[in-house]
Amino acid sequence: MSDKDIKLAPGQTRVEWLVGRLIGAIEQGRYLPGSRVPSIRRTAADAGLSPFTVADAYDRLVTRGYLSARRSAGYYVEARQVTPPPRPAVLDELPIDDSWLLRSVYETRQFGVRAGCGWLPAGWYDDEAQQRALRALARGGIVGDHYGEPKGYGALRAELARQLAERGIPTGPEQLVLTQGASKALDMVACTLARPGDTLLVDDPGYCNLISCLTFRGFKLVGVPWTAQGPDTAALEALLAEHRPRAYFTNPWLHNPTGASYTLPVAHRVLKLAEQHNFWIVEDNVSADLCAERTPSLAALDGLSRVLYIGSFSKTLSPGLRVGFIAAPTEPVERLVRYKMLSGLTTPELNERLALALVSDGRYRRQVERLRQRLAGAQARVGRRLQELGWTLFTQPTGGLFLLARPPRDVDPQALAESAQAEDILLAPGRLFRPHGAASPWLRFNVAYSDDEKLWRFLARSVEQTAD
Repeated sequence: MSDKDIKLAPGQTRVEWLVGRLIGAIEQGRYLPGSRVPSIRRTAADAGLSPFTVADAYDRLVTRGYLSARRSAGYYVEARQVTPPPRPAVLDELPIDDSWLLRSVYETRQFGVRAGCGWLPAGWYDDEAQQRALRALARGGIVGDHYGEPKGYGALRAELARQLAERGIPTGPEQLVLTQGASKALDMVACTLARPGDTLLVDDPGYCNLISCLTFRGFKLVGVPWTAQGPDTAALEALLAEHRPRAYFTNPWLHNPTGASYTLPVAHRVLKLAEQHNFWIVEDNVSADLCAERTPSLAALDGLSRVLYIGSFSKTLSPGLRVGFIAAPTEPVERLVRYKMLSGLTTPELNERLALALVSDGRYRRQVERLRQRLAGAQARVGRRLQELGWTLFTQPTGGLFLLARPPRDVDPQALAESAQAEDILLAPGRLFRPHGAASPWLRFNVAYSDDEKLWRFLARSVEQTAD
């Protein structure tokens, strides 16, 4: 082995190359367990590498369990117990319930058509911008000697405050708390505003993760029926008089799972009822950047007085980034920070720095606009194909990820989803999005994954079989 033998892959370092070469030699049996590998000096001379490079590679192999270092004796191959990788969960073996959607779907990447999932395809994000931002962070030294700020990275909070001000939400960095995604933000708000046993209102249908989380926390959930214009305000008023809830958790824009949005009259009516009945509104607006029209949020209409506003970057940057935020009136902020620190300390500043770098990039607005256009096109195509098969749409959204539809001829959504599993298709029946798993004739579709001929062949065949 000499320097001329070294052929690095794009982006690969010499240390990584040597680590890979030595692992290959160990796994192929050229170095047996218990045997001594060549010294750092010998390997460096043979490969034409720096001794520092070889020492770094050997240290990495010790960390990974391939080698052990013996004082004054060198490096020796460790006996490794090889276990087969765990068998991936097979989609048609999983029961379709809230655990299935919350756990197994996120763990498994083996299914073909993900029409029932809640995220965008990886290829829809700006990978080049992510890589550029990561390289810039690495050059600047990204690992600090502290846990981070209790409210989250200050520079990101300042940027968020500026962006929210553009949307008419009067807030400053001191009124913002960063979280590990919007789901964690919702949990934090619920546990800060209420106690187990208290009544909370949720959209019906609504965000499945939120419903499962609040049920697990011991809150009493009451569903507010939804229409194509948002919540049924007459039903909401009756529920308020009966239950006197602490808060109403609602997803007003590009609603999950229906795709619908509040109309302005509905938004004003909900805010008026909150004032009359003295309850908090928790506005989950994770798709704010995907809204084609700049409809004012509940927080903007309310002046961030009775509304707590929740957002995240999962729909526009990456679902794996796990950076969300809460904008709140001054009074609950310190309680939110206290709960955040007690339940998990600070949020990862590295992720927050990366989010800031990405949203500050000049390409971000163009990327978001491309996402809007792409989703609008997918919404139109998926809605049209479903209607051609005789399905009924809850509403025809003009953007966002989700569309709710009801199959024809009394097709059972649960049975349809179970049949889809056997054909490697993920569908999400409507009962997963209802408090207490109540029956539903609907299914939620993620239009970014539903524009797929395998799905349409399955749905067409299912309708034909039902007709027979």
